[in-house]
Amino acid sequence: MVPAYAAFDIVDIARGTGRPASETAAVYFKLADELQIARLRDMVTALPRQDRWSTMARGAIRDDLYAAHAALVRDVLTVTEPGPPEERLAAWEERNSSAVRRAAQTLTEIWESNDFNVATLSVAVRAIRSLAAASGLPA
Repeated sequence: MVPAYAAFDIVDIARGTGRPASETAAVYFKLADELQIARLRDMVTALPRQDRWSTMARGAIRDDLYAAHAALVRDVLTVTEPGPPEERLAAWEERNSSAVRRAAQTLTEIWESNDFNVATLSVAVRAIRSLAAASGLPA
């Protein structure tokens, strides 16, 4: 199902930004690599579903991650000039350097802790959402 979620987001972002789907996909997947979104998504998916509330919490974290990823891609496509995804992300990161540093520090601490639970993964997703908020887009 993961490729299907990505496809829906890519088409929606492409339509909203007026950019080709291929360009949108390139930025989408490059950003996912840079932020280790697939790793984070896998950690969220691995959370236990012991009861209704843990299942709902897991789903909420996952949905927030997809929404933040889409918002970031939308911003990168909107505020950078067309070009290779690496150049676009570099320009976007420079433009948002302090937020990128804070998010990277938080994510590094979480990865190094090797403790992946609802609390740490919620904070990880919040760090990614903060990048979208720093750029002025709703997350």
